[in-house]
Amino acid sequence: MQGKVSSERTAMATVYVGIDVCKEWLDIHLHPLGRSFRVTNDTAGMRRLKRELDALDQMPRSALHIVMEATGKWHRAVQRSLHADGFYVSVVDPLRARLFAKACGFLAKTDRLDARLLAIMGEALKPAQTPPQDQALEALQELVNARSAANGERTALSNRMKTAVTAFLRKELTRRLAALDTHIARLDVEIERSIGAEPEMRRRLDILISIPGIGAVTAASLIAGLCELGACSGKQA
Repeated sequence: MQGKVSSERTAMATVYVGIDVCKEWLDIHLHPLGRSFRVTNDTAGMRRLKRELDALDQMPRSALHIVMEATGKWHRAVQRSLHADGFYVSVVDPLRARLFAKACGFLAKTDRLDARLLAIMGEALKPAQTPPQDQALEALQELVNARSAANGERTALSNRMKTAVTAFLRKELTRRLAALDTHIARLDVEIERSIGAEPEMRRRLDILISIPGIGAVTAASLIAGLCELGACSGKQA
């Protein structure tokens, strides 16, 4: 099926669709058609985007190549929605996009220009299709990031406690530290539950904690941060 789609895409002119993603909006540029428009970054906006793309002179979806930057959580919903409906979607690293812009002499930065740049980048580099990330893994990443942030906050409060001399301040810091400890403990329980609910993540966890010096917290961070673990060959690693 993949070979069939690739053949269809190479047999006809491709329209490259650059999408600049932000929290509220999706700025879209169609290259080489030279057309730009904006939709809201929500369900209604995505429906309109698909209608606009489907109305391009009856072009099949296999002739469209969509390129967007990885923007944390904001690009995930539109990537998943477009991919599910059969569009060819590439998600590129923001640094790679910035370096491409610099090489092309794009010095200004606006949402519409960024969308045009991504479309041109798609034509020049033809980045590979990027399947959406597993939703269970995304949820784990969010939990692990929350724990890391809470632990950093706890370290900062502990350092302030060491220098605090006012009784009131020490009491307040003690209360906040206790609340953070509870928060972190609850996150640990949810992280453990999330991993346990996914057989593949559970398998990776068991392998990692079998290594001397790696505990459950470190193992969870590795599973969330290194998606390649357990999914590539020794040669690829």
